[in-house]
Amino acid sequence: MNDSQVTNLPDHTLPQDILVHILSLLPAKSIGRFRCVSKPWKSLLSHPHFIKTHLNRTKQLLGEDEASLIFVSNDSGLLYSTQLKYTHHLFDEITTFATKLCFDNHRFRSYHVFNMVSCDGLVLLNDEENKFLLINPTTREFKELPTSPYALDRHLSNTISGLGYDSVNDDYKVVTISYLRNFDSVRNGTWERADSSPYDHDVGYRFSPGTFVNGCIHWLGVRLSDASSVIAALDLGEGKFGEVSIPSWVVGDREFAFNHLVELGGFLCWYPASLLATGNTTDVYMMKEYGVMDSWTKFTISHSEPISLRPLCLLGKKQLVLVENEGCIGEKLVMCNLSGGSSKDIAVHGIADDFSVGGSFMESLVSPHCTTEAVTEC
Repeated sequence: MNDSQVTNLPDHTLPQDILVHILSLLPAKSIGRFRCVSKPWKSLLSHPHFIKTHLNRTKQLLGEDEASLIFVSNDSGLLYSTQLKYTHHLFDEITTFATKLCFDNHRFRSYHVFNMVSCDGLVLLNDEENKFLLINPTTREFKELPTSPYALDRHLSNTISGLGYDSVNDDYKVVTISYLRNFDSVRNGTWERADSSPYDHDVGYRFSPGTFVNGCIHWLGVRLSDASSVIAALDLGEGKFGEVSIPSWVVGDREFAFNHLVELGGFLCWYPASLLATGNTTDVYMMKEYGVMDSWTKFTISHSEPISLRPLCLLGKKQLVLVENEGCIGEKLVMCNLSGGSSKDIAVHGIADDFSVGGSFMESLVSPHCTTEAVTEC
C-alpha cells in the first residue's frame, strides 16, 4: 500500500508501513472501532491490502488458538456469536457470552445454521425464506446471493453448498451442488454453466455442506463409474473435481459415504454420522498430511453414555469443541481435552436457553462483497 492509495491520513510520527504493521496486530473488532476515528483511517483500514495483511497476521499469531461460534435463537430466529480461546487449564465450567447479530429482517432456523460453512471469517448460510446469505459476523456485513437462472430445481432441500478461497484467482467462491447433474458457476454476480460432477452426491446425509481444506471443497459421494464411496474434492483454482485418498480399511465400504466431514485445526477429518454414538466412545479420523492416505490418524472422544455428537473446532490442537445432543434435553456445548481425556461443559450466556449451535468461524475483516458465487448441479 502506498500514499497514493490512501491519502490525508492523520498526522503521526510513524511511517505508514509501520502504522499498518501495528494496526494489523489488533483484533478484527478493534479495527472496526478504529475505522470510526476518521475517513482517512476508515479508508486505510478498509483497503484490500490491509484486510489481507490483517488476515494473514491473524492466522500466524493466533493460529488455531481462537475460534468463534454461531448460534440461532429458536424463539426469535436471530443469530448470535461468541468467541472461544485455548486455555491451559480447564475449570469446572467454561463461561462465554453471546452477542446478537442482526442482518436486516433475515431470520434463521436450526437446520440453516447446522449447514453453514465458513472460510476466513465469511459464513455462508440460508435464511428461513431459503435465500442464500454470505455474512461476516464480525463486521456485520452481508450479501444476499442471486438465484441461479440455470437451476432446474430451486429447492434448497435438493442442494449442498460450499465456500472456499481460490488462491489462483485471489477470490472467495461459493459453490452449490444440486442433484440434477449440471454444474454452474457465477462470477461477479453472474451465473455461468460449468462441468458436471462425476459423483453422486445424493447419498448419506444429503444436506452435509462442503468442507474447505487445502484449496479444495470436499464432499462425500459415490463414484458414478463403479459406485465406490469417495471424498470428492473440487479444486477452486482449476475448477475440476478430484479425489482425496481415504483410509485403506474403508476402501470398498459403500457405507463410508454416510459419514460426516469437518475441518479441525486446518486438517480434513471425518467422523461417524450415526444418530447415536455406539457405546461410550466416538472415533474421529484426521488426515495429518493432506492427500497422503497413510497419514490418516484416529483420535477417540469419550463420553459417559451413548449420545449424538458433532465436532466444531479444535483449539491449540488439544482442545476439541463439540456439540452433544442429549435428545429431549437439547444441545450442549462441551470442550474436550484430547491429551488428558477430561471434558468441561461450556455455559453460554446472553441468549435464551432454547438455541441451536451452528458451526465455527474465525474473526476477520474480509468483506462478503468481494466474492464469486458458483453453483454446480450434479
